[in-house]
Amino acid sequence: MKNNKLLSKQTGGISKLMLIMIVAGIGYGAYFANKKGLIKADSISSITSSMKTSISKTFSDDFTGYGIQLMATTELEQAKTVMNDFARDGYSAFVMEGKSKGRSIYKVRLGPYSYKPEAVAVQDKVIRRYPSNPYVKSSLVIYKPN
Repeated sequence: MKNNKLLSKQTGGISKLMLIMIVAGIGYGAYFANKKGLIKADSISSITSSMKTSISKTFSDDFTGYGIQLMATTELEQAKTVMNDFARDGYSAFVMEGKSKGRSIYKVRLGPYSYKPEAVAVQDKVIRRYPSNPYVKSSLVIYKPN
């Protein structure tokens, strides 16, 4: 019984990661197609804007478990830029919207991860990979229950 529960938690995390990798791959492919002149720049902007929206909407509503919070900002475009930088490097990154004192706060996180040791291991890897990145230096492992 316990193994079935563990397996279902792990496969849920894997499918979300695969979704991010697929969406990031499509965006990266569109970027190179634009650079080679295979598609027009206005096509790429409509593709990427719809991808960004679907990424943040997919995870902001149903995120549970552990995540690595890189930053919190009131600027949505800044949050999207940081999210896309990490997604482009292969990390599952997403933006969550919250409220504080009546203002929208956009939190950029990596994950989700089912278990805290998994999140801590990814945080350690990111810190080693980007030692001078200010968002990574101040990152936190966060838990969000369902």
